[in-house]
Amino acid sequence: MDLHAFFEWCDTTALGLAIRGNSWSFPLVETIHILAITVLLGSILMTDLRMLGLALRGIPVARLQRQLAKSIDISLLLVVLTGIPLFLSEAVKLDDNIAFRPKIILLVLAILFHYGVHNRATSSDAPAGPAWGKLAAVVSIVLWFGVGAAGRAIGFV
Repeated sequence: MDLHAFFEWCDTTALGLAIRGNSWSFPLVETIHILAITVLLGSILMTDLRMLGLALRGIPVARLQRQLAKSIDISLLLVVLTGIPLFLSEAVKLDDNIAFRPKIILLVLAILFHYGVHNRATSSDAPAGPAWGKLAAVVSIVLWFGVGAAGRAIGFV
């Protein structure tokens, strides 16, 4: 199955048709999606700014990460769970959108980086984090805001 055929199949799923077939479904799901993105990016940014020594200096990095981990996990789950029906409702349209694939690639990279490297970097209680922790914070910010920028670009290209 080629990728376009997959996108066409997605576009005709019951969930995709249901979201498209009702005037309030898409805005409701998109609102939850955007709120979850806000919580996700805000929680990650707080941790990254702490790792860079730019905010919340009185709180150890590891403690801040522990406090925000549940918010990050739940909001990421909501982003994915709401993103799927949004995708299914516009799959064929998204197949032609030049911002969609970069968004998905950046999202996968950001998730892998967050749960692979970022979580290890936040396990240190150093006052501003070690140098590799600062690098992890910068990479995290670039990846997550790349996801957000590409996602926002979907509506404009």
